[in-house]
Amino acid sequence: MLGLLGEQGSDFAHKVDYAHDVVTIISVVCTVLIVGVMLYFAVIYRQRNGKDHETPAIEGNNTLEVIWTVFPTLVCIWVAWLGYDSFVDLRTPPANAMEVNVTGRKWAWDFQYSNGKKTTSELVVPVGEPVKLIMTSRDVLHSFFVPVMRTKMDVIPGRYTQEWFRPIKTGDFQVFCTEYCGNEHSKMMARLKVLPRAEFERWLADDSEAKKLAAMKPSDMGKQLYVAKSCNTCHSLDGSPKVGPSWLKLYNRQGTLTNGQSYVADHNYIKESILNPSAKIVSGYSAGMMPSYDGQISDVEIESIIEFIKTVDGSQKIEPEVTLPKRQDAGASAASPADRGKALFQDSANACSGCHSIDGSRMSGPSFKGLWGRKEKLADGTEVSVDAAYIKESIWKPQAKVVAGYPPIMPGIYEGKLSEENINDIIEYIKTLQ
Repeated sequence: MLGLLGEQGSDFAHKVDYAHDVVTIISVVCTVLIVGVMLYFAVIYRQRNGKDHETPAIEGNNTLEVIWTVFPTLVCIWVAWLGYDSFVDLRTPPANAMEVNVTGRKWAWDFQYSNGKKTTSELVVPVGEPVKLIMTSRDVLHSFFVPVMRTKMDVIPGRYTQEWFRPIKTGDFQVFCTEYCGNEHSKMMARLKVLPRAEFERWLADDSEAKKLAAMKPSDMGKQLYVAKSCNTCHSLDGSPKVGPSWLKLYNRQGTLTNGQSYVADHNYIKESILNPSAKIVSGYSAGMMPSYDGQISDVEIESIIEFIKTVDGSQKIEPEVTLPKRQDAGASAASPADRGKALFQDSANACSGCHSIDGSRMSGPSFKGLWGRKEKLADGTEVSVDAAYIKESIWKPQAKVVAGYPPIMPGIYEGKLSEENINDIIEYIKTLQ
């Protein structure tokens, strides 16, 4: 009706929206009428010429009293019915609903399917099928909210709660935690990915990656996990600065923490840094940038990563490389600027994908989706329009204009590393992400 709640993704979203719109319209109309009458009486019966005027005696009107008693009562009953009807749908999952176990933790969502497949921060479901979420928390109170599905439920430690929805369209949608749960509450998000049924079945049955990793020796598995767990977006292998310390010659490295204490990067330190990254922050780096991998990485995987780190001693180049499309002669077919920009974005050496999403989800930096031409409010209160000049400045001089709500953590390492031609290619790629 009014469309105030945005896109509708579930089959009962229209009921929720209708009830919300009815209450909104009634509230606005009643507020305008009541305040309007108050202001009218305040003007009509105001003190004039320094003298009070006698208020007319009103005997009462039975007809009016019946109207303003009966009519609001009927409206309240109607609104109560709209809410009850929506509530019954929201809290009564179909008997044939697909079940997914959800575990909330500081600060991520873990999902497990009936066949044992596990994901973190990504819930994949089939379109047109009812999905029942059976939820609990490992630590504190959380709340699982999917705005597009119009469903939300508290996630409580020591108890199981549930919610359900039936998606009516495919696509990627945002999931939020809407119960304050600590320092990283605002980053506790997940992606809901709705797929066609056949594509979902293929995704659910695909365990090829897990089998491939299990057959590797520990250091090779660690090398694969370096990319699979997105470690490469913040930690280089060649000593170059990124969001986090480089892994070059990291094992048994000694250094200083932000609190002045010293550390040795041994097994215990590396494991703690993976599971509880805010416990010890290396001097020169910011807290809160690395998410906790507690619950989404096994001890075997941690050992494999440590074994891989031991091999990063500078004796050979082992960092995964992304082949960028090269410019060709004018007469030959060449990759488009947008394709070259996409390759630059995906290149682990540039680390763009570690801080900027392309699906609208919030990360350490603003999402590239819909970025071109967008109005951004800066930390100093001013506003800027995202054009070529702004993007170029943000890449070469990232601290010049910091978007409000984001920390000033982007390193100033790209001036001289990325040419103006590279930046133009990235801009063309950003333009495609509308």
